Amino acid sequence: MKWLIPFLIFACSALTAHEPPYTIPGKIYESTPQMITPSAGPRVDHGIDACITADFIYWTARMDNLSFVQTGISPGNISTNKGNTKYPDWRWKPGFKVGLGLGLPHDGWDVYGEYTWLHSRAWNSTRENNQGILPSWNIANLLSSSSVDAIQSAKTTWKLHFNAIDLSLGRNYFISKFLAMRPFIGFKGTWIHHDYRVKYHSVTTELDTNLRMKNNQKYWGIGLRTGLNTAWHFTQTWGIYGNLALSALWSQFEVDRKDTRNDTQNNNGPTNPPLATNITVMNTENDFHTIKGVIEFGIGMLGEWWFLEDRYHFLVQAGWEEQLWINHNQLIKVSMLQSDHGDFVLQGLTIKARFDF
Repeated sequence: MKWLIPFLIFACSALTAHEPPYTIPGKIYESTPQMITPSAGPRVDHGIDACITADFIYWTARMDNLSFVQTGISPGNISTNKGNTKYPDWRWKPGFKVGLGLGLPHDGWDVYGEYTWLHSRAWNSTRENNQGILPSWNIANLLSSSSVDAIQSAKTTWKLHFNAIDLSLGRNYFISKFLAMRPFIGFKGTWIHHDYRVKYHSVTTELDTNLRMKNNQKYWGIGLRTGLNTAWHFTQTWGIYGNLALSALWSQFEVDRKDTRNDTQNNNGPTNPPLATNITVMNTENDFHTIKGVIEFGIGMLGEWWFLEDRYHFLVQAGWEEQLWINHNQLIKVSMLQSDHGDFVLQGLTIKARFDF
């Protein structure tokens, strides 16, 4: 039986060598873990390893190439004051995110899903004021039939309904004592609605006319998403986070444009069409499929706490987030005063709360 003693000592030593140097994944311990890429969780003790998240967002949403007029344009025989290019007056609006995650029993993997909601709107207007107005949108052949002093006033409105769902499979792990990262793969789905409108009031020697354009873009997209979340811990409680995500979405665009003309006063001009009659001068659509890219960034501060004997975990993050939707502006244009397309951007404050149980 004496030969069993060395065998048992060797077996116990081998088992002890493979025990993790910590008990709660995600907590920072005084001793440095000896295993490769130990799980950073966060996992709780005697829980189901699920989490819920809620984010308050205060973002501004903007679209490239949505100017509606240029001022400071002279007909050529008089001097003009300095003008500028006018866009919708972009606003900041609140929104939210909600998420649900689950830690998997395999190698510290986790799954996470998140929904983002944001509604926004912007508007602007201008009057002639001895600056001259050059319209950016060619409504009813306006650019070739009117001089720059014909437009007396202009206004625009833009509305956004933004929805997105992100699903990911990832693993959060330490690569050093205080630096953790979570690479992930997954999917992104989104549906976005842009409603852009412009109105010009034109006065000539013949007619006073209201010209209106409604440019409506509905977008659906679904595709692959991958990225990396990082946490740079100062202590067990406080740290900095930095996130990056890339998506390629199979996209469907449904774009409609409708232009109307309404003559409000006849100044010895033609009598056809009759006054106060809405005439549709353009009614067209552009529906197509393509692949579009999305880039997402985030950086900020984090704080996290375990409580009730490590059975629960609570995290708070506050930082700045940016999203770039590449070449997303597909509104229908019929003039070359502007670039055909442009990007759609979101950015602003994001405050996240996470509870693990």
